[in-house]
Amino acid sequence: MLEEYEFDVAISFAGSERVFAQAIHAILIENGLRVFLDDANQAEIWGTNLVEYLDELYRERAKYCLILVSRQYNERIYTNVERRSALDRMIQEKQEYVLPVKVDDAWIQGVPQATAYIDLRTKGVVTICDLLLKKLLGSKAPTEIEIPPDLRIPRIPFGHIPGESLKQYFIEYCRRQPVSIFGVLVYDERTAEYRKLLRDNDYWDALDLASGPDFEIFAIRDAIQAAIPKTMEMVTAASLSRSLSRTRYYSKLLADIFGEDDTSLAYPSVLIFLVEKGCVSHSRLIPLRRGTVEEVFLRLQQLFELIASGIKDWKSGGGQSTHNLWEKLKDILLEENYTIYIQSLVDNQIEISINELLKFREAQI
Repeated sequence: MLEEYEFDVAISFAGSERVFAQAIHAILIENGLRVFLDDANQAEIWGTNLVEYLDELYRERAKYCLILVSRQYNERIYTNVERRSALDRMIQEKQEYVLPVKVDDAWIQGVPQATAYIDLRTKGVVTICDLLLKKLLGSKAPTEIEIPPDLRIPRIPFGHIPGESLKQYFIEYCRRQPVSIFGVLVYDERTAEYRKLLRDNDYWDALDLASGPDFEIFAIRDAIQAAIPKTMEMVTAASLSRSLSRTRYYSKLLADIFGEDDTSLAYPSVLIFLVEKGCVSHSRLIPLRRGTVEEVFLRLQQLFELIASGIKDWKSGGGQSTHNLWEKLKDILLEENYTIYIQSLVDNQIEISINELLKFREAQI
């Protein structure tokens, strides 16, 4: 693309962020950029003096250096080599060179705090790639970026994400997956144990593991405070939105999606919905019980593990339709004495677009 350089962008990252680097690399390559990633350049790297190789690469061979900023990044030997070379180039350049992407609350040693950055916790991999394409290609950037069909975009790291970015994540995820299954955990200030649970990294890691690779879990907290920012806790470490007044926010959400104006909801509950080829096909509501943080954790862990095991069995049997998947999950959940309420789709129509699913009214956010 930018012929004066061998690479349009070189990605610098610690090993703990490799899954994000690989996804960014795959998407950018799919959209025609020349991107350096150590995994993809092993043949060239093999046998070289790594210090000399990395110094030349991050100092001279790329138009931009995208750094995935994390605590681990500042502590690794070779990332410090990459960082110093990138900083030397940044000092000499009159235009921007280092493009920081924050993965946690750490910062790059030596880079001014005033440097503009993108937060992976609020944007996600797809949005970052979209922004980078626009930065590199300007008006020539594609209006809709291409995602490799076999790429599984990694879950966003623990943090918060605005609704507009989460919507893109949802849409891209469902577009690439013939069948997707989501769970939405909803609670309010009277069930504070859920908020405490989701704020604990150890509990979050365990729930993330329990849900498996194919079950995406999110959480909404219905709140009474009027000054709460427009974010929402999510088990997958992000957020969508909180209500700004004491409303039946979740009930309104169900009404908007399923056309049930008189829908009521006891906090806490989990809404499970299945998406097939971009359209919602099944939705079920499972009420939960209150308890201590530990009790709540164990119940959620059990529920997520049951669903994850059902999905695994369904996939091993050929993974046909969402109907077959739900029948398997229903049998598992009823056997464990879970209560399940059917959420009827509008006019009994199966094809509700995922865009409609995510169309929340501004007055309720």
